[in-house]
Amino acid sequence: MNKLLWTFQILLTLAFGLFGAQKVAMPIEDLIAFGMLWIEDFPAWQVRVIGALEVLGAIGLNAPYLIKALPKRLVSVSAGALGLTMIGAIATHVGRGDPAPSIVITSAMFVMCTLIAVKRFQEVE
Repeated sequence: MNKLLWTFQILLTLAFGLFGAQKVAMPIEDLIAFGMLWIEDFPAWQVRVIGALEVLGAIGLNAPYLIKALPKRLVSVSAGALGLTMIGAIATHVGRGDPAPSIVITSAMFVMCTLIAVKRFQEVE
């Protein structure tokens, strides 16, 4: 189970880190051209905040293993917070009638976040 959790943590770190950084740094028009059509429904500041939260969550998934002074509980809190953002993403994709792959990928990310949050929380207890 530990190997699976680490695989999920690495995948989520890459996904949230990269896509979050894009949302923070790239012009909104470029993000839309890149295929993030949902961005049309949100003000630019909200897209930037979502991106920043995703980057912070990605850092929180692994930082306690790299910086021993940080509590391990940060991993489960970060995963849980990212899971909550995925609930919003799922609702957005469903509400917009986006193609099924968007909903499936977002749902898979939600499941990975939830599994990490629960299992890493149990490890700390």
